[in-house]
Amino acid sequence: MELVTRVLATTSEISLKGGNRMWFERTLTGNVRAAVADLPLQRVERPSWRVLLSFSEPVPFPEVERRLATVFGLGAIMPVALAGGSLEEVEAGLAGALEGCTARSFAVRCLRSDKSFPLTSPEVESRLGRIVEAHTGWPVDLRHPELTFHLLIDEKGFFAWTRRLAGPGGLPTGVGGRAVCLISGGIDSPVAAWMMMKRGMRLDFVHFHSLPRTDRASLDKVEALVETLVRYQGPTRLTTVPLLAIQEEIAARCPAELRVLLYRRCMLRLAERVARRARADAMVTGESLGQVASQTIENLRAVGAVAGLPVLRPLVGLDKTEIIEIARRIGTYETSILPHTDCCSFLMPEQPATRSTAWELGKAEQAIDVRAAVRAALAGAEKRRIDRPTPWPELAVPTEAAS
Repeated sequence: MELVTRVLATTSEISLKGGNRMWFERTLTGNVRAAVADLPLQRVERPSWRVLLSFSEPVPFPEVERRLATVFGLGAIMPVALAGGSLEEVEAGLAGALEGCTARSFAVRCLRSDKSFPLTSPEVESRLGRIVEAHTGWPVDLRHPELTFHLLIDEKGFFAWTRRLAGPGGLPTGVGGRAVCLISGGIDSPVAAWMMMKRGMRLDFVHFHSLPRTDRASLDKVEALVETLVRYQGPTRLTTVPLLAIQEEIAARCPAELRVLLYRRCMLRLAERVARRARADAMVTGESLGQVASQTIENLRAVGAVAGLPVLRPLVGLDKTEIIEIARRIGTYETSILPHTDCCSFLMPEQPATRSTAWELGKAEQAIDVRAAVRAALAGAEKRRIDRPTPWPELAVPTEAAS
């Protein structure tokens, strides 16, 4: 197993920020510290648009990878070695570093953050390339090398690496405000939550259930999904809201083809009240345009008309295959496909409406006391804080990143 004492990560969009950049960097550093808190971390530094982690003792690199792969704001993750304090020391150690390496071609890439260093990056690359070529006989291939030696010349020293793993990108969690995500036990909503976390949002969650007419499988699944998502943002709050009474009243008094849309309107009303109590600025859903009957553009508009906060739909332009691919990558897919009865599949009409209007749904709602139904559902809501995340070994190691 590969052991490391230093890991270097590039930052993603932070370097493009202006006056808020220092806040973004401080937030990112705090998130990095939290992710590796159970490892023997010695210090975290930020040399030249990067994050350098130093450990007091060797640690398995896959353990560091898993943790950093959940820290939004990081672009690439590299196991690095302090190659020395001068180019001469790098050259002296290069021959030993080549022992046991095999490749059909190579390249040398130099990043010169310390602009006071007298040689340019191409000059350093040429100088080290000649040493590699002399010791191995490998041909240089600057377009598609099988092995690439990277060197960072920084004021703190010369850092070398040969591997780059993909980081999650995005913005540090906490810089994008707060929202409440409507989460089910399915595939879509956890992916929607992850995508908004990637844009720096911190999320609370609300889940609607139809107990006792449905089983507890959806509640158990949602808790497991939120525990996985906690890896990407830290502790969160999950509110579970009973929807059965509202569904039964709608089923008894309103047109059958409008049932699901009326359920959804009540969900938004309930989620908005949860959001306002949490001082959140938006709501997040896993809706994708045209995926099911309730998600046509007409229905999205008619349902969303009752929302007093912005409704963010990060999956709106993705197809199911793309959503599943993300779910596999972030570790929620296997949980999402476990069998359960979703509250929206309860009392489903045979032919749901595909083109409704806000006026039509509002008129249908006159048959029930919406305010009283919402108050009763909120009175039965339960809230819990989720601190315990999915164990790290159950999260995937990131893939190789492009140079």
